[in-house]
Amino acid sequence: MISYFRSILPSRLILLVIIYLAIQLPLILLQETATSTELLHMLVGERLADGFSVYRDVYDNTAPLSAMVFWLLDLLAGRSFLVYRITAVVLLLLQAILLNSTLNRHNVYASKNYLPALLYLVLGSISFEFNMLTPLLIGNTFIILSLPYIVTLSKEGFDYNRLFVGGFILGLAALSYLPLTMFLIVGAFAVILFASNTFRSFLLMLCGFAFPYVVLMTYYFYNGALSEFLEMHLFRPWQLQVDFLRPPSDVAKLMAIPAIIAILSFMSASSLPQRLVFQVKFQQVMWVWMVVSLLVIFTRDEITVATFILALPPIAYFSEYLFTSGQKKWILSTIMLVTMAGVVVLRYRSLLGINQYLALDESPLVLKNNSDSSISNKTLLVLGEDLGYYLHNKPVTPYLNWELAQRHFGDLNEYQAVFEIHENFERELPAYLLDKEGLMPELKYKLPAVFGKYEQTAGDTTVYKLK
Repeated sequence: MISYFRSILPSRLILLVIIYLAIQLPLILLQETATSTELLHMLVGERLADGFSVYRDVYDNTAPLSAMVFWLLDLLAGRSFLVYRITAVVLLLLQAILLNSTLNRHNVYASKNYLPALLYLVLGSISFEFNMLTPLLIGNTFIILSLPYIVTLSKEGFDYNRLFVGGFILGLAALSYLPLTMFLIVGAFAVILFASNTFRSFLLMLCGFAFPYVVLMTYYFYNGALSEFLEMHLFRPWQLQVDFLRPPSDVAKLMAIPAIIAILSFMSASSLPQRLVFQVKFQQVMWVWMVVSLLVIFTRDEITVATFILALPPIAYFSEYLFTSGQKKWILSTIMLVTMAGVVVLRYRSLLGINQYLALDESPLVLKNNSDSSISNKTLLVLGEDLGYYLHNKPVTPYLNWELAQRHFGDLNEYQAVFEIHENFERELPAYLLDKEGLMPELKYKLPAVFGKYEQTAGDTTVYKLK
């Protein structure tokens, strides 16, 4: 198998795609369990498709470019977990092909091959979390797309316009997921290694990075949502502590195979003799890429398997040194086959009935459908964090993200907060209110003209119905 993918004939690429889809599609079509993260993104897209503006009319910290993707998907397919999963599968495939194409086109290795793409797609199939369409996955596509624009100056006559384009694409990545701004560090190292005029080149890349932000800030200024954009996206707090969304032991089990491949690949790359100057410099950039990826991963608000998508490009790059090392071919083929078998076993563990032995708990990610059967296809607002009630209902008012809704509901002693709540409910009144935080008595007292229109239902005291 290793020898087969050391060629760049079209048949190799076709088989690569077939292997990837053979692992992914059966579980995608079987409709794997939906997650609250995906539902939140669908709700954002749905609100935008209804004509509302993110940040001004929808309080959520989803990055603007990712919100646009969710909006387009809602226009095309509405709420569809299947469409979101298929889109994520296509994006992952696109990332692998883009990365491998860049490596081959610029002669990063001694010979052109499809081994990095093979490892990228196999390791990217290890968990259903990589099939979740997230802002991080969208932004990672732009990070890979920017690579050929920031590392080829010494080979293409110092075409500084490419640096501006590279910075622009990095800006699009940050507009998809803000912490990806840290990949400017990778760009800076690439400038130091490849550009002749380092200071000028870095400023040009920085201008390219800032350009989409300037355009977007101008739009939000005229749209009356600049302060909200700055608060919810640009100045959002950074998490500087490790906070795992699912048990760390589960993350360690699922990422054990990529970690072993990474360690073996790093050792192989370090033991090889010196190569061409360009190849050595490129490898240094990829070392920096790996470090920056880990920095972004471990400064996220919530760490889970999906966050490790950022580490796949450098692992895939270094893996080529492992599978072209001086080891015997049967050893390398065995490593590849064991890797693929391990990924398939982990991915199909529930169907194989072995999840009880692996003890992997996906419940923190799974969407809990708590909807009352009597409340379906209604407009709804949940005063709380549980998004499951929106699964069969339509959200209204800007208070989609409960954490950001605290800017009003968490400060009811301030006149401005109460006034903003009044203004938002004047524009939209939900047919039902689910008070999971016990706020309705205070809201009825302070805003009787709005919340006095609601009465408790007989079945559930937390459910209020518009009279």
